[in-house]
Amino acid sequence: MIQQSSQHYDVIGIGVSAVDDTLTIEKYPRPNVKVPVLESTRHGGGLACTATAAAAMLSGRAAFIARFGDDELSRYMREILARRGVDVSHIVADAAGQPYHSRILIDASTGERTVFYDQRRFRPVQPDDLPDALLASTAVLLVDFLNPPSPIDLVLKARRLRVPVVVDLEAQLPESGLLAKQVDHLVVPEEFARWVTGEPHLQEACASLAGTPRAATVVTAGADGCWWTDSAARPPVHLPAFAVKAVSTNGCGDTFHGAYALAIARQLTIAEAVLFASACAAIKAAGASGGWDALPTAEQVAAFLRERLGADHPHRHIIAAVEALAAKPGRP
Repeated sequence: MIQQSSQHYDVIGIGVSAVDDTLTIEKYPRPNVKVPVLESTRHGGGLACTATAAAAMLSGRAAFIARFGDDELSRYMREILARRGVDVSHIVADAAGQPYHSRILIDASTGERTVFYDQRRFRPVQPDDLPDALLASTAVLLVDFLNPPSPIDLVLKARRLRVPVVVDLEAQLPESGLLAKQVDHLVVPEEFARWVTGEPHLQEACASLAGTPRAATVVTAGADGCWWTDSAARPPVHLPAFAVKAVSTNGCGDTFHGAYALAIARQLTIAEAVLFASACAAIKAAGASGGWDALPTAEQVAAFLRERLGADHPHRHIIAAVEALAAKPGRP
């Protein structure tokens, strides 16, 4: 059952934020050709940033912390986060900082995307930017690691204050192994799981990662669903993805992370959190509007699960819990 956390926030997100300029084309081209653009849009993006926006859209109490200046990209990011209910009051003023700037090509024939990103003015949050009182006010800290430096100092600070940490790990770097050992909820894409474990099969990769004691280990695999376990002694469980016609897969993994973090904050079981997050990612993939406009609401998730979960499904009770979340949004 989804419960209201006693903390001020359900989720505080720290990590990559990006302004995504998206171009949709009919099909990804071969080199040295000219290709017409079907659509061009601008949206918010970034791993932890999108995840935090997703948690807020699902009626969670969410805040995002970054180092932004007063440039166009920084102003845009503040505005679209606030519009979706994310508290931006803790963003650190840094004249030299700004979000990533990403250019994304979406293949309309498959929904797959290729991301070209510029991180030259991105400045990571430092532990001193996150006072103890603020960190202690959240039920979950959500961080990512895409490029150096590693957020290990922030994670260790959260551990000292007994704040559960959900991490999205994509950086295939030596620091990733150390970070993975310090988090409570490791939720990683299949490419990272195979790289860090050397296991080609995701069930074995998930089991290998779960050898480090933690609350949960989850390996996501897009349309192939995910593998998860909450104990080194429990063989990983496969949850198939919900079947939808994908319009764009951009941001689906981030949506999964945000929904999962919110579910943990609201004290769902790991099995329930993975199911809830999978439904949210599927809705995001099928969203015709694209970008953050396709982030699901709790009402949409409840309707989706009501349609997809049979009367005998062992977790059908989650529908009532999601409906309760929608009825009593917990925005800060």
